[in-house]
Amino acid sequence: MISISSAQFYNIENGVFLKSALPLDEPRHLCVDIPGHKDRVKVNGHMMVHSCKEGMWNLDERFEKSSINSNKLRMPYYDRCLAAEKAEEGSKIILRRCLDGKLTNWQMIEAKLRLLDHPHLCLTIGSEPSRLTRGGKRLPTRAKARSLSMRTCSDLSVERQLWTLADPLTITKPLLPPKGN
Repeated sequence: MISISSAQFYNIENGVFLKSALPLDEPRHLCVDIPGHKDRVKVNGHMMVHSCKEGMWNLDERFEKSSINSNKLRMPYYDRCLAAEKAEEGSKIILRRCLDGKLTNWQMIEAKLRLLDHPHLCLTIGSEPSRLTRGGKRLPTRAKARSLSMRTCSDLSVERQLWTLADPLTITKPLLPPKGN
């Protein structure tokens, strides 16, 4: 649960999405996301990618854009940084306090996010097809998700290893999937 004080100081306008550079099987793209929604987010769970939450509550997908300049990927609303559980192939992605060691240090090189001290490992979207989330099964947003882990940086996986820090669209209604998806 987030403390009121950190929520008060965070301006929603300041955050960006950590977004897949390519749409893969989700035309709205996939964004790094904390599982859960609003007061039910699982800050201590494994991170995933989720349909980017354009035009709706999305603080569980917002990163401080300037944090990458200090080798961090900070989620200011939660005062946590993206981290690998371990520095090894297949390691899950979690949130940690930003000062909690080397597995929270990242470098973006040619749109790939690499662990600073383990540059052979890239933040990678799972190879499985996107699946409807629990909410996506019952809501018109039809949100989809995939796994997220550390994998060896590779030309074979490049489409799932390219990222961009993107401002959310300035819209007031949820972006729905195209007809037929």
